[in-house]
Amino acid sequence: MKKMIRALLLPGLLLLLLTSCNTETTHFNYTFKGEAETWSAVYKQEASQKLITRRDKVTSESSKQYTFNLHYKGEPSDLETIKQMKYTYKGRGSGGSQNIEGPVPIGMLKMGGSGSGTIEREDSVIKVTVEWDGKSEEFELKNEK
Repeated sequence: MKKMIRALLLPGLLLLLLTSCNTETTHFNYTFKGEAETWSAVYKQEASQKLITRRDKVTSESSKQYTFNLHYKGEPSDLETIKQMKYTYKGRGSGGSQNIEGPVPIGMLKMGGSGSGTIEREDSVIKVTVEWDGKSEEFELKNEK
């Protein structure tokens, strides 16, 4: 009799444990691209959001890794003549800015990181502004579907 109770109790406890804590993970891996006359940019995001249900209460955890690359469409040697430059990008869950005193090294046109919090969604739009030596361009990055 004891063996039969143990045989029924163990699967019952496992079933209870599995139904009391349920998780579902969604991935948000997107590449956003855009350009203007002089500059173009690419923002890549690899993110996930995990919905956790415990005792009928839903919470979420998110994590992301991202890179932002700004590209000058002219000759790379032209970057050496820039005296002052600032660029910014801003999305729903991302943003950054960089001030550079010339000459502009190509490595300074990249940013990246990781963290948690708000993530970009498929329909997000990332606004980019580039200012250099009294000139300015604004453009948007959109998801490449």
